[in-house]
Amino acid sequence: MEYSQKSSLFFEELKKAAPALSDKFTGLPTKKNENYKYTNFESAFADSFEVAHTTTPGSGFSDFLGSLPTRCQVVLGNGSLNKELTNLPEGLSLEKSFDGSFEGTQNQDPFEVLSQGLAKESIHLRLAKNTKIPLTVIVHDLDLADNQTTFPRLTITCEEGSQANFLEVFRTSDGFTSNIKAQSIASTHLEVKANAHIGHTKVQLAGNGHTHVGNLTANIYRDANLNSLTFTATGGINRNNLEFNILETGAHATVNGLYTGREEQHHDNFTLIRHKASHTTSDQLFKGIMDDNSHGVFTGKIVIHRDAQQVDSSQLNKNLLLSKKAKVDTRPQIEVYADDVKCGHGATVGQINEEEVFYLESRGIERSKAQKILCHAFGQDVLDTCPDKEVTTYLSGILFEQFERFALDNLESKLGKNHD
Repeated sequence: MEYSQKSSLFFEELKKAAPALSDKFTGLPTKKNENYKYTNFESAFADSFEVAHTTTPGSGFSDFLGSLPTRCQVVLGNGSLNKELTNLPEGLSLEKSFDGSFEGTQNQDPFEVLSQGLAKESIHLRLAKNTKIPLTVIVHDLDLADNQTTFPRLTITCEEGSQANFLEVFRTSDGFTSNIKAQSIASTHLEVKANAHIGHTKVQLAGNGHTHVGNLTANIYRDANLNSLTFTATGGINRNNLEFNILETGAHATVNGLYTGREEQHHDNFTLIRHKASHTTSDQLFKGIMDDNSHGVFTGKIVIHRDAQQVDSSQLNKNLLLSKKAKVDTRPQIEVYADDVKCGHGATVGQINEEEVFYLESRGIERSKAQKILCHAFGQDVLDTCPDKEVTTYLSGILFEQFERFALDNLESKLGKNHD
């Protein structure tokens, strides 16, 4: 097989680090791949490549850690565990391994193959049976130079009857405005055993030059409940691959997301929910708020297998465009192979409703403030689905600081031009 120059760099590294996986690597996805048709990764990766080394968080990390809504945390520096900064609640154990495979998964996505072969270590968290723990934050501190790539890899096994909320944060140590051209290819796998109730929230806080590819897979068993929320707030190019396998009767998945873009940012979300058992349910809500020249992408697929009767599943994608140059591509999809199911899906793309702005103005609220209120309310609708209220408050602050404060300053003049 012929590879592009950039794909060949990864292929050579795989041959050295994991020869058995090199045959499974099909090269970096191109727009000819239907699942990646709106995202060009060739431009995101440099003509040289280096696996990033383990780092210790810098002086500003303690302030960042202090801003998080908990004191129980797992800290990873470029994918490697930092024992000194890790503080686990009782009932949650941790082990490291150098076998990057995820038991029971068949994901052959090229980025998953790279992650499995090039990750320096794999972290495994295990929540004990019938145990309830406080909110636990998993911080991926990405301290990268130009052309460096890191491969964080994490498994969370939640045993029968357990209850927990996890907040997984990816942040670049050089700040949001950095243009360092680096990449993170991350994989997180969740095992949600019978009767477990788990919340998992992912937030991306990376620099403008950063490319992030995140694979999140989950297996959900009998009468278990998984609430997943993905918030893409910053970064240059972001791709979220979300795969949920609902395997046994009574299982439920809530799969929600919010992506906010400005300048030249590109946020691509691909979700796949597989109902493999009868009497299972899922609901999905993704929203995008795009400004300037940013580009949002949502591809959502629900697959109901032949024996999965009496399934109830819904999917909705809603987008708000704040400039004429902002763009959204949305593709909700359903594949149904059973005959006794209830399914629905839809998508909308629009601008701020001028009647709603006028309503708020008529009650003494300035126009610019009214517009910000409406944008915040549009996004907050998703954040409120988070099962942990402390996390909701934290994400609301990010929504304001990283989006409203910057992207909406000139919204009034933009809307004025659009309606001339």
